[in-house]
Formats: sequence, C-alpha cells, structure tokens
Amino acid sequence: MDTDIRVTFDNNGGECQVSISGRITIDSSPDFRALLLKRLESPSCRSLTADFYDVEYVDTSGLASLVEILKSACARGKAFHLTRLRERPLYLLEATRLRHLFDQVNSA
Repeated sequence: MDTDIRVTFDNNGGECQVSISGRITIDSSPDFRALLLKRLESPSCRSLTADFYDVEYVDTSGLASLVEILKSACARGKAFHLTRLRERPLYLLEATRLRHLFDQVNSA
C-alpha cells in the first residue's frame, strides 16, 4: 500500500493553492501538516486552498492535521479551504461533524 503523499503548490497573488495526492495517514500526516503549516507562514499567502481530488483516503491523524492547519490559519488571520473532496474523505468530515469548519469550496 502506498503511504506516500505528494503535494504541489501554486501561488496566485495572495491565494495559495495546494494539490494533494495519495493517502493522508498516521505515516504521512506529519509531513503533510508541516508542508501546509510552512506555506501558511508565508506573508504572501493570505488564503490556502487544498485540492483533495486525488486524495483517496484520510485517517483520523490526517483529520487532526487538518484541524491543526485550520487553527493555525485562523490564528494568523488567514483562510483555509478544502476543495474537490472525494467520497471517503468527505464522509470522514461529515461523520465527525467537522465538514462545516473547513468552508469547503465546491469547484470542478
């Protein structure tokens, strides 16, 4: 099983985009969290949107990382959005009643 996660970044003014692929698990979530937190630290990044289209699986440690990233964004006065969530990651957010916190952006 592939536990690796791949992340690519794109800046469009103050709007930072991150495309994620792979599985966010207890093994990959520390690196995932560190990469996104580092991006949020950048003064040029006022809003961070994570594209989850190629994320097939998120476990509870991945969910904890998302909450930590969201808290960090709020503490910095920045926005953190999720977009294009697939069925399994979306289900985890809905089952834990956390979906509304992430201000999901529904883009194709």
